[in-house]
Amino acid sequence: MTNMKTSVERSLDTGITTVRVAGELNQTSSPAMRSVIGKAVAECPTAVIVDLGELSHDGAGRLSVFPTLSHNALNTWGVPLLLCVGDPALRRDFAAYRTFVALYEHQSEAQVVARAYVPRWVRRWFPPVAASVGGARVMLGEACAGWDLDHLRDPAQLIASELATNAITHAGTAFDVFTAYTERYLRISVQDGDLRLPRIADRPPPTSTIMLPGTGRGLRIVAAMATHWGATTTTGGGKIVWALIRAGG
Repeated sequence: MTNMKTSVERSLDTGITTVRVAGELNQTSSPAMRSVIGKAVAECPTAVIVDLGELSHDGAGRLSVFPTLSHNALNTWGVPLLLCVGDPALRRDFAAYRTFVALYEHQSEAQVVARAYVPRWVRRWFPPVAASVGGARVMLGEACAGWDLDHLRDPAQLIASELATNAITHAGTAFDVFTAYTERYLRISVQDGDLRLPRIADRPPPTSTIMLPGTGRGLRIVAAMATHWGATTTTGGGKIVWALIRAGG
């Protein structure tokens, strides 16, 4: 295979993101693969499993990209990167890097290990009603208290409020609120049923210093309070808007 194909699946139940890579890893395709995996890690899921079941390469040296990706994922984001390699020949090619990567034969094994790495993951479903904003705040307050992150409670609750409000106001669908703690970052995210990605207007309304509904006020608050934030569409329809607050490390 010469064409590289990747797909990303985000589990609502475990917080684990799975990246599937198929095709030949070579000088041309390597940057695109690094970008896809790097983006998945930067969203701070509980773990990222990389399924390499259909990977080939034009030289074993190409595989050195995976120790680098693994190191950056754990040390920058606090996210474990687990490689799933079922092909015996490919596993032998990884022999030189076994000290630097987490390698598993079956995806089920990687999932068990991923769940053990970071058990701090909470998900709750909310209807698109105003009372759900308060529910999202309570959820984040409880999570911060349970994870000894009291110093992050106020910004986390504010971000949750704004993301929940945006889901109710602009998507108008039921939504899920997620939070996870990777020891580097606290992640707050909301998934709704609207494919339209949010954006902050280039500048505030020119006639007033007050940002009115629909002008990006909520996202401006999120951007100001979060260390990083972003949004991505999901394969099942809808989107996830996420924000990270640096927790330590």
